[in-house]
Amino acid sequence: MLVDRTRAPLRSDERPVDVAIVCVKTHGTAWAADVARRLLARDGVAITIQNGLGNYEVLRDAVGDARAAVGVIYVGARLDERGELHATGAGRAELGRPRGDAPRARLEALAELMRAGGMTVTVVDDAWPAVWRKVATNAAVNPTTALLGVPNADLPRDPRGGRIADTLAREVARVATATGVAMSEEDAVSWWREMARLTGANRSSMLQDVEAKRATEVDAINGAVYREGRRRGVDAPLNQAMTLLVSALHP
Repeated sequence: MLVDRTRAPLRSDERPVDVAIVCVKTHGTAWAADVARRLLARDGVAITIQNGLGNYEVLRDAVGDARAAVGVIYVGARLDERGELHATGAGRAELGRPRGDAPRARLEALAELMRAGGMTVTVVDDAWPAVWRKVATNAAVNPTTALLGVPNADLPRDPRGGRIADTLAREVARVATATGVAMSEEDAVSWWREMARLTGANRSSMLQDVEAKRATEVDAINGAVYREGRRRGVDAPLNQAMTLLVSALHP
């Protein structure tokens, strides 16, 4: 069942589902979490595979700690002229197990279905290192490409743009480490540079949003890094600056 908040309001006669996958943009998380709460079976699992930080906490508060899970996904996608979403590759995912035994079984079943569809899927007890790795990559690549208007592959080849992305990734590494997820600054830099090379001509989702004059996820990525850093006593000034700059493009 697909539930799209722009086209499909929740119906009172919907049957419970075993798995709810939250993959909306971050500004739709509260809505999606509420839908998951009302659709999910008592022994089901709801998993967020969104960008940024803060989504898991919203979902957990809606469906309960035992049924909430977090993961990451790496897959290219594009919207066509009719607004339909198309995957541009099989992709890979890392899914974190929820606390409840029955929801864990549901998550394992989901992983098998994803593998059957050609995706590389790993299920782990602690997905937070993977979440922070993706935050480091997104925080470096997305706002920088959005401001410069370039595809991913151009960023590592640009000395100035690459330096900006390096600094963003280093700030994320320091904040992640302060939260208890150890991350070296060198690893954070290498991850975004590898991703930019692998995705080649892809245009980041934030760049696509800026070009389409849509709201971006910059506050849930760079803004969240800055705020988490403040809570932990770790400065992340460039992440704060990028949040303001991207937000200023379409006030």
